[in-house]
Amino acid sequence: MTIREFAKLCEVSPATASRFFSGRGSISEPVRLRIEQMAKKTGYAPPASFRGRRKTSAVIAVILPHFRQCFFNDMIEQLRVYAERMGKRLIILPADMDNPQNTMSLISACEPMGVILLHESIDFPLADALSRRNLPVIVCGALAAGRRFSAVHIDDMMAAYDGTNYLLGLGHTRIGFLTDASRAISSGFQRLTGCRKALEDAHLPFDEGMTQPGGMTFDDGYNGMEALLNRNPDLTAVFAFSDDLAAGAITRLHEMGKRVPEDISVLGFDDNSMARRFSPPLTTVHQPMDQIAQKTLERLTNMQGAHDVSSLTLACEIAERASCRAYRASEG
Repeated sequence: MTIREFAKLCEVSPATASRFFSGRGSISEPVRLRIEQMAKKTGYAPPASFRGRRKTSAVIAVILPHFRQCFFNDMIEQLRVYAERMGKRLIILPADMDNPQNTMSLISACEPMGVILLHESIDFPLADALSRRNLPVIVCGALAAGRRFSAVHIDDMMAAYDGTNYLLGLGHTRIGFLTDASRAISSGFQRLTGCRKALEDAHLPFDEGMTQPGGMTFDDGYNGMEALLNRNPDLTAVFAFSDDLAAGAITRLHEMGKRVPEDISVLGFDDNSMARRFSPPLTTVHQPMDQIAQKTLERLTNMQGAHDVSSLTLACEIAERASCRAYRASEG
């Protein structure tokens, strides 16, 4: 079947079909879905000239919401290392949340072979625009909102379940949670769901007052820790949903005269590059960032257009250091 014949089946022009397979130019969502469904139905594969065109580019655009979280900076470095080994170059673009078209203009200018999103909360109009362009897009380190893009990530719900069980196993029952402003299906929502399930399985109540939602940065942990402790002065442990949050929380606890872990244990999430260097060294949920970066790039370079929306889930574990200890009721 020629591309003209395929285009006729889809009731579009050959030029539109060409834009779909090459990833060049914008296509409306209804037309994109129609072509995608027909490609799946007929098994049509574009000519080699279209399949190879995007792969000739050595540029990959990485879009992130900000630089204030160590996780993003660490992941960019891991992506850079593996991209260099593959002969690819990264262009880092902070998402313009106020005007997503500015970000799309930059993407169009560099004509990348694909786009990596470093967070599932990237502005939805930007995600819509990326879908219309039919660029290969993959979410790195999170599950794509709405399952609209491929993703490489850990099981956030199970990771948080294991983290909460780790603290329960140390004897803690008064556990506070420093979280992000979670939305349905976001990683923060899944982590909170895992925490809730662990408490439920231990026959303990989940108290919304034991959570402090906000952002995921050091400042969010610093400010959130005081608010959480003021509401719950009998806390014996805190589970922070990022190492940045944990670091901010520990800093504020020290200022408030609380010792970590003697008075309050603090568990982080990510195992970023600062976790081992913090005082005390941070016990945290370890994300395999090197594997996530490697698999993200491998999957992106093997994608044809925006057809692949599957996800790859990698295992995580607890990295035990010095910020958590066993709680004995006689000490409370």
